[in-house]
Amino acid sequence: MIEVEIEMVRLDPDAKTPIVILREKEGKSRRILPIWIGLFEAIAIVTEIDQQTPIRPMTHDLLKSVIDNLGAEVISVLVSDLREDTFYAEINLRQSDGKVIKIDSRPSDAIALSLRAKAPIYVSEDVMAISGISQAIVDSTPEDLLKAILDNLKPEDFGDKV
Repeated sequence: MIEVEIEMVRLDPDAKTPIVILREKEGKSRRILPIWIGLFEAIAIVTEIDQQTPIRPMTHDLLKSVIDNLGAEVISVLVSDLREDTFYAEINLRQSDGKVIKIDSRPSDAIALSLRAKAPIYVSEDVMAISGISQAIVDSTPEDLLKAILDNLKPEDFGDKV
């Protein structure tokens, strides 16, 4: 597993879809992993990064509250797999009895929850090997970085949406 941090959340200028970009925390390569996400999930991530407190709890705030009130804690999240151009994640919870359970999740929801729980985010070695972007491209300007990401896309990356 590779520990990552959120590098940025940006809007894909062509598809008008938010992208969360995760970056390796350590190591000489410090690859990035772009994940296209939904608008509401992007808002949930950005509001937590910006430390904005909504008047009423958002979905991820509610989930964190439920987990806390059940005596469990989020210990980590993992972007675990990439199948048919869809990323998969799991939320790792520790129950009050010490038992660790894994909950299937979309990466965007897992990331939004991890921010609220102050839990680390990991990416599997296999996912990073397949979809990670190298340091040479990462060192480019933000515009060059986004162009490199978009240039590597294929129509099948969008499934039935094209």
